[in-house]
Amino acid sequence: MLAVRKDKNKKKGVRIEFISKDKLKEKDFDEKVNLILEKVKDNSILVLEEALSPEEKRELITRSVESITEEFPGIEFSGLENHSAFFDRLLNNLSKKFLGKERKRGLTIVGNSNVMEKIAEERDSVSLLAKFDRF
Repeated sequence: MLAVRKDKNKKKGVRIEFISKDKLKEKDFDEKVNLILEKVKDNSILVLEEALSPEEKRELITRSVESITEEFPGIEFSGLENHSAFFDRLLNNLSKKFLGKERKRGLTIVGNSNVMEKIAEERDSVSLLAKFDRF
C-alpha cells in the first residue's frame, strides 16, 4: 500500500489529521493506541494536540512492531514536549498526586514509515518530510 491518497476527483496527496486533546481524553489507554495505529496503518500522518506518555509511546511501538507487514513497515513519531518551568512542573506534580492524571502538554506527530521521515528535531521545533519518492 502506498502513502498516496486518491479521492473521487483523482487528487493525490498525504492525509494529515489533527486530533484534539479533548478527543483523545475521552478514550482510554487501549482505545487511544488503537486509534493512532489504525490511522497510521491507513497512511495518515497524525498531529496530536498532546504529548504521549512514555507508556503510550512504548505500547505504540510494541503494537506497531507486532503489526509489521510488507505493506506496513512500522511507525515514525516525533513531538514537542513542554519542558516547562518550575510552576508548570509543580502543577503537573499536583495534578498527578491529587487527580491521578498527568498533564501531557505538547504535540505529537505520528506517521507510517513509508510516508514520514524525520529531518530534524530540537527542543522547540520539528522538521518532517512526507516522502513521495515512490509515486
